[in-house]
Amino acid sequence: MLKQILIVFFLCLFKSGLVYSQEVNFKIGVKESIGSEMLQERREFIVSLPSDYESSNLSYPVLYVLDGNETALLEAIVVTRDLGVKMIIVAIPNTDRDRDMMPLSTPTYEVKNPEAKNFLSFIGSELIPYIEKKYRSNGERTLRGTSLSGLFVMYAMLEKPELFNNYIGNSAGWYADMQPYFDSLIEKAFQSKEMFDGKKVFIANSLNDPYDPDKEVHYAMQQFTKKVKMDLGDRLSFEYKTYEEYGHVPFPSFYDGLNYILEK
Repeated sequence: MLKQILIVFFLCLFKSGLVYSQEVNFKIGVKESIGSEMLQERREFIVSLPSDYESSNLSYPVLYVLDGNETALLEAIVVTRDLGVKMIIVAIPNTDRDRDMMPLSTPTYEVKNPEAKNFLSFIGSELIPYIEKKYRSNGERTLRGTSLSGLFVMYAMLEKPELFNNYIGNSAGWYADMQPYFDSLIEKAFQSKEMFDGKKVFIANSLNDPYDPDKEVHYAMQQFTKKVKMDLGDRLSFEYKTYEEYGHVPFPSFYDGLNYILEK
């Protein structure tokens, strides 16, 4: 259903441009930026508001989208509208993806300067306060990432679980040589079990992912799921879902993840 909506949407845009021979302008958000002391650079982001934001006095949940280019923002807009949920969407584009998303470097995935900790501090100490001061947020925050930024979603959940209420990681997880690092992080995080009370987490992977041919990431997520169930129990809602008919970043996983987050 979502795929059909996206196809129709793009066809309508292309048709408008071809048939009427005029430029088509479609506003999906407002580009903003803030200077980051944490990252020592100016970071851009795009904010998309619910259609009734200006006419209502309501406050809204906020969805933070990593790898947040225009395409990712458009996907988030379509998914939220298809599910009938009104959210403020903040799309965060990359400047140095490896640096910002990776908390470590290993032979499987070497990163010259892994600084995920700084990027997480930027989100928590600079970006979130800016958004919640300027826009009518109700305080509920969801973080969504894919692939490498999906790994960051899981890192964020373990490193600073207080920052977000909900986490969606599509094609998320870690390779075998990253396991010792995440074992230590998990052990430390789960010592404060109360920090996970009421949170919702949706992790998804493909069983035909070309980036995980030996299913290292899948097996790591299976073990992580068992650890969550054993150590945290019913404190949080957690689902690990796999897809066989899709490749890297299974197409329905964003829709399924947000739908899971919205379930009562």
